Amino acid sequence: MNTFCKFILSILIAHTVGSVTGQKITPDFSARVDTTNTAIREVSELFTAYLNSRPDSSYQNPNWNPLEYEYYLKGKDSKLERASYFLYFGLKSEQFFRFFDPFVLQIDSLGHNLYEIKTLFWTDQPEKDVIGITTHHARRDHNGEFKLENTINYFTKNWEKVQYEFIEYRLAPGIKFNEEEAIQAVKFCKFIAEKFDLDIIPFTYYLTSNTNDLGRLYNFDYWVFGITGLSNLYLREVYTAYQNLNFPHEFVHIMFPLREKGYAPRVINEGIATWLGGTSYNNTFKDALIKVRKDLEKFEEVTFDGILNQEIRNPFDSDILYVTGALICKLAYKKEGKDAIFKLYNASESTLQEKLEEMFKMPYQKFGEKILDKLIGSNE
Repeated sequence: MNTFCKFILSILIAHTVGSVTGQKITPDFSARVDTTNTAIREVSELFTAYLNSRPDSSYQNPNWNPLEYEYYLKGKDSKLERASYFLYFGLKSEQFFRFFDPFVLQIDSLGHNLYEIKTLFWTDQPEKDVIGITTHHARRDHNGEFKLENTINYFTKNWEKVQYEFIEYRLAPGIKFNEEEAIQAVKFCKFIAEKFDLDIIPFTYYLTSNTNDLGRLYNFDYWVFGITGLSNLYLREVYTAYQNLNFPHEFVHIMFPLREKGYAPRVINEGIATWLGGTSYNNTFKDALIKVRKDLEKFEEVTFDGILNQEIRNPFDSDILYVTGALICKLAYKKEGKDAIFKLYNASESTLQEKLEEMFKMPYQKFGEKILDKLIGSNE
């Protein structure tokens, strides 16, 4: 794990101690931002107000275009601003800004009362690093006031749209629709629905060619995360950086129901998707298991807890955790069928250990040893 990721994890551990209140967030502006221009000054003041208005929170932020409220605010953990799903690392914005500084690079007119804001979020703790460069739009409304917007509609306005049964494909320029792949996508989703008695709810699938374009769907011009596949259950949206029309791993995520509160434990959430759909678009669970066994040879000591808390992981992927979760889910399904999967899916981080002990009728430590034996040994 690189230094930056370790630093972020240390913040996540420490942020539960104490709180920060009354902090005024004042972004720096580059020389390119001409605040002598009245409109640009108004946009800069709007953006500053937004940074000070709990941008990590899910509510009808007065600095935002209210026309986007209905689409984006669909639950306690949903976000109005797309970048906020990643930008704050689960921290409160006040705590995030203790460590990261916003630097507005530019505010430019796009014409028709629309402006573009690009902002660098950086830190020098413990060393200089960048989490991302975001892009937001500010549009003047019928009252003459600027309000912020997500950029996805502007970015994708010329993308091809293809409706194929319950999937609406949106293809970036240069990506061609392949009906044979779409058939396989629909077939896989129907298989998952039948296997787990799930309703098929239509969703939108955005196809890009690289992680940078995928990031732009979340208001990032640059992001440190390098994500190549993603699902958003609140928005019913799936995203890929591989141009693939069939993405079993992400389709499992979008097919499973949105929980009433919070998310499933990550090892289970990703474990279900890996067991049924592999770790990426072009491999299977068996392929991933072979790779992870080789990956684990690099570590002097492998423990179950070390995998779950990701002390044991590859530098640039989470395959070890994903495959471990897949083994858990596969064993659970063999034991109690789909009911076992939903028991684990509806567990929390704090109740997962108890659920596993109850399901497998053994102490947690013994269960961990059983999983490690299958993970490292010759038997799947």
